[in-house]
Amino acid sequence: MPVRHIVMFGVKEDTSEEQMAALKEGLLALPGKIDVIKSHQWGLDLKLPSGQNHPGGKNRTVMWSADFDDAEAFEVYAAHADHVAVINTCIKPIMEPGTRAAIQYAL
Repeated sequence: MPVRHIVMFGVKEDTSEEQMAALKEGLLALPGKIDVIKSHQWGLDLKLPSGQNHPGGKNRTVMWSADFDDAEAFEVYAAHADHVAVINTCIKPIMEPGTRAAIQYAL
C-alpha cells in the first residue's frame, strides 16, 4: 500500500535566507539520492492572517511531503544517510523547538 509522509515545522526568527535556501536545496535533492521517493512536494506557509492567528495555534513555516510504494520504502528513506544529513545540517539548526509535526498515512 502506498504511503505518504508529511512533515511540518516552524523556523526560528533569526533564520537567514541562506539557511532557508540550503534547507530547500537539501530537501529537493533527496529524490535524486534516495530512489524510494516516488514524488515529493516542498512548501512555505503563505503567512495568511487566519493561519497566523488560528485559535489552535499559528501555522508551521515549512512543509515537506514524500510518497513511497509502501511502509518499508518509507523506513528506508527515514534511516537513509542523506535524509539524516539534511535533518542534522539543515533542519535542526533552524527548527523552532516543539514545532515539528509529522504523519505517515496510507494512500
